[in-house]
Amino acid sequence: MTVLALVAGLVLLVGIISVGLARGGRGQAAPGAHPPMALPADLQVRVRALLGENKPVLAVKEVRQATGLGLVDAKRIVDALKSGPLPEPLPYAPGGQGSVADRARTMRDAGDLPGAVSLVQTETGMSAADAERFVSTLS
Repeated sequence: MTVLALVAGLVLLVGIISVGLARGGRGQAAPGAHPPMALPADLQVRVRALLGENKPVLAVKEVRQATGLGLVDAKRIVDALKSGPLPEPLPYAPGGQGSVADRARTMRDAGDLPGAVSLVQTETGMSAADAERFVSTLS
């Protein structure tokens, strides 16, 4: 498969998902549910550069790789970046006070899911997917 065919397939997939969400498809988030919006400044700069080059698919891919988020949440973040800057994650201090779970829960509840996932990955060695599942189950 050529790179061009792969890119075309990704563009088609993003378009299908976007149309489905616009029409109220099954993959639509619950009302009031928002993807994590805290992104490091360097990631925001890279994503904005890709958007400036008219490469939204690569921008979504960049967000997914950097955060471990799914396609729909990453696309929402990229769309939000088009209209203005997003907050930066709270500072991460390894070995801080409290358990990893307590610190990750605090970060997640403050709107910094990528930071919480990163904290769990760094301190436990979990994969991004496992760390995201762990953070999402914290009550």
